[in-house]
Amino acid sequence: MKPAICTSFDYNLPFARVMPMIRQAGFEVVSIGARPQHSDYHTLEGRAVIKRLADEYELEIDSVHAPFPEGDRLFDLDEANRLQSVRQCKIAIDAAADLNGRIVVIHLIQPYGIPHGDVRDRMIAQGMISVRALADYAVAKGVKVAFENGQKLDYDQVLEVFLTKFSGNPIGFCYDSGHENVQGTCFRMLEKFGRRLLSVHLHDNTGSDTHMLPFEGNIDWEQFKKIFHKLDYSGKLLLEADIKNSQFKDPELFLSEARKRAERLMQPPA
Repeated sequence: MKPAICTSFDYNLPFARVMPMIRQAGFEVVSIGARPQHSDYHTLEGRAVIKRLADEYELEIDSVHAPFPEGDRLFDLDEANRLQSVRQCKIAIDAAADLNGRIVVIHLIQPYGIPHGDVRDRMIAQGMISVRALADYAVAKGVKVAFENGQKLDYDQVLEVFLTKFSGNPIGFCYDSGHENVQGTCFRMLEKFGRRLLSVHLHDNTGSDTHMLPFEGNIDWEQFKKIFHKLDYSGKLLLEADIKNSQFKDPELFLSEARKRAERLMQPPA
């Protein structure tokens, strides 16, 4: 297993600076963040630049995050909005295929708080259509799709339905530690769907989704390690932390700390 970090750790830095800084911190693997305008992964020209930077700094691209929030309307009852969201997610799949990435990570968002009934049922039906289209597209491109767990129970209830419905390739699970800690249910989703794990988004918080480095918040990382290291997981240990709420405000120091903390998480549990 190798440590990895998302290029979204500081969107104020130009992408051309981010890549060498990540490499200098000792990372060999990156994930491309959810703002296409930062990396320009949504254009052929941008992908060519990403490839050049990855080759120059000997960085492996593990995954691409689908656009946020543009790709999060897969359940929308407005057909134009739903189709546009599907198109945005397909662009991320195209980027992953072109960049030799294995995975596209998607938020399986439906509006929170929709009560059981006709509206909710119709939204889920729309989501099923969207996910089927993305699954077929991903298979054709040789890319896998990982859906993240969310910050509220009703999100995860729908996620569980979809992971059960789409039980084989290319659909799998991306475990987001920060999202589950907002719910205070760590590590229920990891234990339940760890066998479907394609990727992880590891970050810390104290109850709101602040994307701090591991060991900066109140997640029980020793318990995480006890569960995680028992899984048959062959992917990367990917940090999705960012500098905004971290105590480490200097980008180089932040990345250095991120590398050290990733190493701690890769060590067997005590």
